[in-house]
Amino acid sequence: MEAVESSIPPLTPAQSETLDLIRLPVEERITHSSDLRAQTLLDLEKATIDLVDYLDEPLWVSKHQLQAVNGCEALYEAQKMEPFEWRLPMTRGQIFHKCVELSIHLNPGRTAFELVDEAFARLIDRNDGLADFLRSISDIERAEIRSEVSSLLQTFFETFPPLRRAWAPTTELPRKVLLHGGKIVLQGRFDLTIGRPDDLTAGRVLVELKTGRAVPHHLDDLRFYALLETLVVGVPPSLLASFYVDAGRVQIEAVDEDLLASSLKRTSNSLIRLMELRLKRTQPQRRPSAACRWCPEAADCKNGQQWLSEAEGVGVW
Repeated sequence: MEAVESSIPPLTPAQSETLDLIRLPVEERITHSSDLRAQTLLDLEKATIDLVDYLDEPLWVSKHQLQAVNGCEALYEAQKMEPFEWRLPMTRGQIFHKCVELSIHLNPGRTAFELVDEAFARLIDRNDGLADFLRSISDIERAEIRSEVSSLLQTFFETFPPLRRAWAPTTELPRKVLLHGGKIVLQGRFDLTIGRPDDLTAGRVLVELKTGRAVPHHLDDLRFYALLETLVVGVPPSLLASFYVDAGRVQIEAVDEDLLASSLKRTSNSLIRLMELRLKRTQPQRRPSAACRWCPEAADCKNGQQWLSEAEGVGVW
């Protein structure tokens, strides 16, 4: 272990900057009460109890459902009726995340191209829709994705600090919370975690690795993950971080009780809305946005057509 650690080369300026931002000094880490987990669960169940007994099957909720119901509910309802289909741009993030996972656990290390090839092989061996899609793409498409992901990976290696085993890094860490005896299931999967809590003192950093541009809901996603971590482990993370690979930049947010309270309120309100929509007790709200450009309901949506007309007039894109 010591030989592996000592072989790590000096950090680049970008790596040093990222490390300084994601490593919260010990004296700034918050120690939480031992009943935080139980109290948070109680508060969430109290806020969502009125409609839960009317559900005829479990309501599964991830960050995607929360994003959708806080956006245009009409789009959310329309997309539920459409079968999911993999597209080439979607695979970039999946392959990149697999490469990061392999880079942590393979010893000796591999080059970016070697990791991409190994990630392709592992993903194709799985028995799921992504594997089927990857088997169907052409050699040219495979070469393009291989080039794109290799470039992303090289940027990641040059801008994110090497993940030392002493930091207890994990990838694709699953979290699941059962509310009301499993009538509501909250779930998530963390891209990358670094560190661990020390008894009741926060120490884990949750990192989302983003291969696209920054959008506002990324912060909300991580705040939901902070709530999941609290409900599962009992100690919140110390920091939330969105790392934008293309730019080699990280955005961070410290986790305190105010952030958890805000996340709990957003989550409980969203769960109530999701149950109301599931039970047909309300009509979906229409909230026009850039998503109107690809919404299957756009042609019959007055609000959407008005937004698109105004956006075209002022050059919004």
